[in-house]
Amino acid sequence: MHAKDATFSANRGVAGLNDWSMGDVISSDGARPRYACPEDVFECEYARLVRALTIVAGEREAAADAVQEAFIRLVTRWDKVSAYEDPAGWVRRVAVNRIRDHQRSLLRRASLLTRLQQERPSPDGALAADREVWGLLRSLPLKQRTVIALHYVGGLTARETAEVMHISEGTVDRHLHRALQSLRRALEEADNE
Repeated sequence: MHAKDATFSANRGVAGLNDWSMGDVISSDGARPRYACPEDVFECEYARLVRALTIVAGEREAAADAVQEAFIRLVTRWDKVSAYEDPAGWVRRVAVNRIRDHQRSLLRRASLLTRLQQERPSPDGALAADREVWGLLRSLPLKQRTVIALHYVGGLTARETAEVMHISEGTVDRHLHRALQSLRRALEEADNE
């Protein structure tokens, strides 16, 4: 910690955190405000929530993305969420969950890259049959090839693969099915030649 930072912390202490607290949102009688529309929640909460979640996410851009996504969900679910006691609390919870999902996804990607780097199969030293399989894999469309790699080589479940690729589990299943069909057909044709 730099001397300047230590001075900042010592001078502001816990009081400095009040800039990010919910103190001015809750009235002196403890009642939460009633919001007429999602825009009211946005005006009251957006900047404060991005600042607070920057600490959680470790970077402002990730925090802003999570908060924006939470507000998009708020707009689409306003009829239901507006009846909640604390619609702003719902937005905060959605944004925090989005950051957690993002961080889990990053950890899975890093773990997968580490595993792939350690196990890096090399087609150069492979047998002729292995080279043929490598060629077939490379001929698959990118999404099918990615699903095969993440699921079979990376050992990820369909759900984890879907999260990494930002697609649904059903789409993962379709890509797996199509990729395996293509590989099977190609191998059968090679055996028949």
